[in-house]
Amino acid sequence: MSGDDYIFRMADGKRPYDINGTFEILLKDSGLLRDKHGEVRTLYSLRHTYATFQVLNGIDLHVLARQMGTSIAMLEKHYSHLIPAMKAKLLAGKYKG
Repeated sequence: MSGDDYIFRMADGKRPYDINGTFEILLKDSGLLRDKHGEVRTLYSLRHTYATFQVLNGIDLHVLARQMGTSIAMLEKHYSHLIPAMKAKLLAGKYKG
């Protein structure tokens, strides 16, 4: 790999100028364009997925907020519903949080 190689490229090797469109093609081809609620996934969905996995893995919200450049309040607003799932795993002996 040289300094001129692209990480993201089209099938013909050319560089995409709109990665959102390329990402949509990937999702369509993978059958993953829509989530379980019928909403279209976007590149921003990856950020949500990352945050969800981190919360479920027990990362401290203060650490996650700093890493993601957001507030603890925003994380609590969007991800507090995951905390009961973590507690259920803990009570079942499947989570070492």
